[in-house]
Amino acid sequence: MTLNLSYYQETNQLYAGNRTLVYRATSSTMKEPVIIKVLRNPYPNFDELVQFRNQYVITSHLEHPTIVRPLALERYGNGYALLMPDEGAIALWEYWQQSKHSLVEF
Repeated sequence: MTLNLSYYQETNQLYAGNRTLVYRATSSTMKEPVIIKVLRNPYPNFDELVQFRNQYVITSHLEHPTIVRPLALERYGNGYALLMPDEGAIALWEYWQQSKHSLVEF
């Protein structure tokens, strides 16, 4: 699935889960790198929309250096697109695979 969101140019897909898709993109107006998370279901139900919107509301109010705060929540098709700054962070599962840690050490 290709991302089709005005003012953003997709560079690559980072994640494809059962419920969401995550893309790396560039803002065509400000030329800033961003991460865009969208619902995979093109026709999400009410609960999916509320849960996705709540992710935005909750994370936008958290202030911690390890939590990426969202830039915006925009309409995308029948759902939403969650826009976050691309600060070069990697997913926890990717970090865990690259590291030589065990659960005992963690």
